[in-house]
Amino acid sequence: MTRARLSKLVVLGAFLLGALSVEARAATIEGRVIHPTRPEAAAGLEVFALGVLRDGESLERRTTTNANGEFELADLPSPAAYLLAAVYNEITFPGGSVVLQEVTGEETKKLTFHVYDRSSDTSQVVLRQVSWVVEREAGIYRVMQSIKVHNPGLHAILREEAEPPILRIGLAPGHSEVTTPFGTLPAGARVRNGVLELRGPLFPGQREVQLSYDLPGSGTDLASEISFPDPAEVLELYVRDFGIVVDAGPLYPAPPTRDSDTFYQHYLGFDLSANTRIPFRIEALPPRAPLPSSLQAFLAALVTAGVLLFVGSPLTRASEAPTPAALEVQGEREKEALIAALQDLEHDFETGKLSSEDRDRLRSDLRREALQSLGRGRAKPAAPDQQRCACGRPPRAGDRFCSACGNPL
Repeated sequence: MTRARLSKLVVLGAFLLGALSVEARAATIEGRVIHPTRPEAAAGLEVFALGVLRDGESLERRTTTNANGEFELADLPSPAAYLLAAVYNEITFPGGSVVLQEVTGEETKKLTFHVYDRSSDTSQVVLRQVSWVVEREAGIYRVMQSIKVHNPGLHAILREEAEPPILRIGLAPGHSEVTTPFGTLPAGARVRNGVLELRGPLFPGQREVQLSYDLPGSGTDLASEISFPDPAEVLELYVRDFGIVVDAGPLYPAPPTRDSDTFYQHYLGFDLSANTRIPFRIEALPPRAPLPSSLQAFLAALVTAGVLLFVGSPLTRASEAPTPAALEVQGEREKEALIAALQDLEHDFETGKLSSEDRDRLRSDLRREALQSLGRGRAKPAAPDQQRCACGRPPRAGDRFCSACGNPL
């Protein structure tokens, strides 16, 4: 990670200062740098803090670690946001962030972070997951890719230009300029011949890279490809569903995903070997013509009959007297069935399978008939006839013998 990169990141902390006082006070950041295998390697390292004040002014402070890897940055203006880093073996190791608020006296913050020896061995590096999210906005397809890389060792992996990259991630053919949430590619990353190359430094643990780009074409259909120059454990493909058919080749269809009111078709791939290529196509469903009146009436009758059958079926069992608990359970089932039917109807409309007129009419019919059926289904059942004596006189509550003839009940 370069200092220019840290400078851009520290600006992101400025928004945290919006609610802080303008008055500046002195503060201190204390910390310790740790080497996981050689404690003495943390001595004499340069530590610097890049800060931004509430008014947008930036500043930089530097110090050096002592024999135990400890450091102190005193008399820092506050309120302010700071990012810290240490330089070891010509690699800049990020040390975390600190937000200093208004203080009435001295304020001290403490940080602990690690530095690692350098290595070019990539044998343990794993491309854990690649996620593609494909959406269509303003007539243009846009791809958002998320890459999760895992370095299980205790080395910062770095590859020089003369060496192969640590990892290669395939981009969609014909992609536009690649952008990231921070505006620029991560340190040690570059795009060449449709491939994102990572050269590091790649620190221990899991690292996530997010990027996005547009694809050429102005029609509603899309033909593209997902490629894997290097192997990956998991691929997830999400395609926003606006009334489309997706052909994802060998990928496994997964249950659709819903984000607020947006549906995504979902596909999965596992254990993808190097040089794997997965073509996929997106085709818009043709617009549906309005249904004939006779067919509309038939569908409405079919939906109504289905609801009536579902709700009325427990009432046809005359031999079973439903208990209050059973009626409550049945009521909950009827409610769930109604909600599911209405959601399916909305999804069919959103994906272009129903016109606006068909949706409104069927929804109105479904709600009316379902509510009427639910009302009938929840009607309190008639109490069973009381057992009468052979003489025909009905007993009173608690009677064991007939008060008229004396026969046992």
